[in-house]
Amino acid sequence: MTMKAETMLNLYRRHTKTCTKGYPQNHRVFQPRNQKEKAKDCECPISAEGTLTTEGLISNRSTRTANWEEAVAVAQLWLEWGATTQPETDQGDNPTIRYVVDSFLTSIGPKGRNLEANTQTGFSVLLQQRLLPWCQIKGYNHIREFDSLDVTTKFTESWVNLQPTRNRKEERIVLDQPLADSTKKAELERLRHFFRYCKERRWLEENQATKIKVTSQTKKKYGMEPKEQQRIFAEIAKFDGGSQNATELLAFCMVMRYAGLRISDATTLHDTQLVTRASGGGWAIRVHEMRKTKELVYVPIPNEVEQILRKVPFKGQQHGKRYWFWSGEGKPKTATNNWYTKVMKPIKKAAATKAFLHDVSPHTFRHTFAISHLNAGTDIKFVSRWLGHANTGVTEKHYAHAIHSTFVASDSAYDESMKKQAAVLPVSV
Repeated sequence: MTMKAETMLNLYRRHTKTCTKGYPQNHRVFQPRNQKEKAKDCECPISAEGTLTTEGLISNRSTRTANWEEAVAVAQLWLEWGATTQPETDQGDNPTIRYVVDSFLTSIGPKGRNLEANTQTGFSVLLQQRLLPWCQIKGYNHIREFDSLDVTTKFTESWVNLQPTRNRKEERIVLDQPLADSTKKAELERLRHFFRYCKERRWLEENQATKIKVTSQTKKKYGMEPKEQQRIFAEIAKFDGGSQNATELLAFCMVMRYAGLRISDATTLHDTQLVTRASGGGWAIRVHEMRKTKELVYVPIPNEVEQILRKVPFKGQQHGKRYWFWSGEGKPKTATNNWYTKVMKPIKKAAATKAFLHDVSPHTFRHTFAISHLNAGTDIKFVSRWLGHANTGVTEKHYAHAIHSTFVASDSAYDESMKKQAAVLPVSV
């Protein structure tokens, strides 16, 4: 996808010191127009220059992505905000809710240099699809209505899933489905940020959203038992799509199981990410920027994973990268959803034979990777790095309950404690 001339923004790669194609730092290469230029393309971040309605001339504005399609979407979003969300005039100390929403979206739009596109979209959903329609129904016109804790609470209680049909082709659709706790927490944090903006401008006396809490337990993550993995891989070997399709599916699952990649990163795995280990022997997978967390990941893999990848013909090519599991055309998200469906087929067949100890999905391969290494005594800081977690606290929160060494240490501590209590034990009968 190429930016149109009328958008007034040009996109280009601003090369870094670690450019995979060796371009000098800060050298600019604009969006490739043909196959020859695509072959010379690299993975450096994409920036924008041009004119925005709310800011005038800009230069070196990072889109915070290395993907051209995503960069185009971010640039279009900046332009839309500049064209549609400029507040008209100052309205004093109790402006209309519409005015405040427009003012806020303008402030985080083109000027929101440190916000991800998903974060910007999240604010737009909260304010334009939840707040404004709710206020219209309730007859609230001015922002001071939200100086009331009762009004603010009732607004948060009105939140429902705005996309009830998403990923639910076979399930019963619930139109007024409440938000999951994790989603409600995210929305509440955005509301607090929005009200903080209002309070700083003295449009609100208090940020009532800070008084509302969402409490939920962290859902424990479980991996598969060795025999459960064997049953799934046995079903893959019998895959009815033919031997080549079975090899491709096996390779995909092995990448998730033994590299710990999320399904989105496994889907877009390409040949330049398969590298020799830093120690000089064997192979590793290096993801420059994980699709979800944007973290860099380097994880060694068994030789068997490298060998089966070599047996899989490349499905597509883009910008000089050859992809095993993606055609390089269309949206990666669509390909990821297709792979989710494929992987679930052998999982469901294995579950039909014998139920799993815990729920199993494609993401369970990643949990199995993490728990297996932790149970083998691997330092949690290395497992955390392989997973692409921001810190070891995230890893421990998800997997501490399943670490075998913790159970062993607990046994030892119990025995030591009981030695000190032996004198008060009842006499054996």
